Amino acid sequence: MIKAFKFFMLVFVTVFYACGSDSVEEGAASTSITIEASANEVNYGEDVTFTLQNVPEADVVSVHWDFGDGETSDAFVPSHTYRIPDDYTVTASVALSTGETKEYKTLVKVFAAEISSAVRLSIPESLAGRHYQVCAHRGYWKEAPENSVASIAKAIQHDIDFIEIDVRMTKDNELVLMHNATIDETTNGTGKVSDLTFEEMKSYYLYYDGRQTMERVPSLAEALMAARGKIYVDIDMKISDYRSVYNVVKQCGMLSQCMFTVYELQDASKLLNIDNTVNVFPVVYTKEDLDGFMSLVDNLAIVQFNSDAWIDDILEKAYNNGIAGFMNVYVNDKDTPETDNYRKADRFVDLGGTVAQTDFPVELKTYLDNLKRD
Repeated sequence: MIKAFKFFMLVFVTVFYACGSDSVEEGAASTSITIEASANEVNYGEDVTFTLQNVPEADVVSVHWDFGDGETSDAFVPSHTYRIPDDYTVTASVALSTGETKEYKTLVKVFAAEISSAVRLSIPESLAGRHYQVCAHRGYWKEAPENSVASIAKAIQHDIDFIEIDVRMTKDNELVLMHNATIDETTNGTGKVSDLTFEEMKSYYLYYDGRQTMERVPSLAEALMAARGKIYVDIDMKISDYRSVYNVVKQCGMLSQCMFTVYELQDASKLLNIDNTVNVFPVVYTKEDLDGFMSLVDNLAIVQFNSDAWIDDILEKAYNNGIAGFMNVYVNDKDTPETDNYRKADRFVDLGGTVAQTDFPVELKTYLDNLKRD
């Protein structure tokens, strides 16, 4: 297992003007109240302290702080630790001795440092070893709700190499994990993801094996931080806003640990225009598909071969150019490894695959780990 590591979050603070009037009368003097953070950069796990500037505590009847992540405080000088990278608006609602109540806001940007190869190899580096790897489809949903933080933790617990997650966008532009366009089948709520706010999404519980659990729909950032440094992530984007997805992955310091599934050349081009070092992960159906992605993407590390592309000349061209093969094995399949006697796993091996995506990650990993690759 990967050794425990420490990572850092960078916090940058930008101060906005207060809502409404920003002055407090102190005799003839008028002062502008602002919020100040204790530091512009802090290590992960360290506190950020917020203070009100230019106002004596005696002039404040009460203050209520909203840190933007669901946590609050009524302390005059509160400290807070952010655990998920994001942009947070911190609000101080200040009741003044003049009888007025005013709000003051600060924007806090929280980042995690990019994971280095010393902590965990990048995806291309890990594929260069050519050992068999397994990807848990929608997380390890055999023991937890699909696309949940718990399903990621279960995959990590079983030493699975990759997880595949599905990303959609809420009505208020938050990225969440959800395979279907609606939440009807996987939660106790109803409606389209695109019609619901993030707060509404978080009010519902995920189902597992037909039963309601205590698991909530996670944000993409929450999922990435659960996976960070412990498991690789295949992001299957159900939206076309690649920039937003990329920004969250970058903010979580997970660019080297994630790959972005694309089905069309134009989608790969969009990603590369954002960052030409991003791990593009194309789905290939034909030799023309492979040729197109190879021409577009420098040092293409891996492609998903649809079963239509399990043809010798397509596979050989990819392998001869150092491209690893990713294939579905027992995904949405009536067969299981046991009922099939692992024949489909053997087919994956015969085809020269490197990463097998499956609904049976533990069984398949055990089977493939017992094989020696030539």
